Amino acid sequence: MEGHRGSVAVSRPGVGDAPARERPGEEPEVVAEPVFEIRDLAVAYHGSRVIESVTFDIPARRITALIGPSGCGKSTFLRCLNRMNDLVPGARVEGTLTYHGQDLYDPRVDPVEVRRRIGMVFQKPNPFPKSVYDNVAFGPRLDGRIRREALDDIVERALIQAALWDEVKGKLKKSALALSGGQQQRLCIARCLAVDPDVILMDEPCSALDPIATARIEDLMTDLKGEFTIVIVTHNMQQAARVSDWTAFITTDVSEEGRIGHLVEFDRTGTIFTHPSDPRTEGYITGRFG
Repeated sequence: MEGHRGSVAVSRPGVGDAPARERPGEEPEVVAEPVFEIRDLAVAYHGSRVIESVTFDIPARRITALIGPSGCGKSTFLRCLNRMNDLVPGARVEGTLTYHGQDLYDPRVDPVEVRRRIGMVFQKPNPFPKSVYDNVAFGPRLDGRIRREALDDIVERALIQAALWDEVKGKLKKSALALSGGQQQRLCIARCLAVDPDVILMDEPCSALDPIATARIEDLMTDLKGEFTIVIVTHNMQQAARVSDWTAFITTDVSEEGRIGHLVEFDRTGTIFTHPSDPRTEGYITGRFG
């Protein structure tokens, strides 16, 4: 996990040239170089599997949406990508998950460094009970090597990237808890951006927001994807269709162990929503089940 964002090379010749599946009348899109390569991923809690047999690649500098019914394991899968399941008692991750070609679960990999490079934004805004400035500066301060004048620049840059600077530049010393819900969520995104991540994971980031705040977050995601890889869990099909480039549909099957989530299909978002290859995907998207 050495180096800065994007410094770890991926040595998989030909991946960048592999076209996505074509549909009549569609131009093939070149698949971006993968940030994550997931093979036969499974997660169990206290020996009971909750997801299994998940295999697909997550492309760089694109928005990938994870959709599926409640309880299918979307958030569990998302937490695998930055090893947050390490913090859950009884959790066990199996299979292979590489990040820029490195095994993310190699014992030599520092999970704290993983979470710096692969940041996360949660369902409910969770600003610290500190000032706006101190929220954004929290991560860089932990580094211990940032000078005060550089810290000011980092905070301003992150707030500009999060489309929040104009709204809070005169309130940097005021409590972050005084901001609106939508502003708090953008502040949490700025806090994530301040440590210069490579990937941003978002777990239903708009579910607690009104439509106007949701639209701002969606516009922000679109702006950020040119520089960052974004993976979002959403139950909002319209949101997935609006913002994502690629979509993974996960659903559950009932087994002796209970309900176990698995990947049904992964494709370009336009293909998933107009020509899904599996009738279960079509049924979920059209609201016939799930």
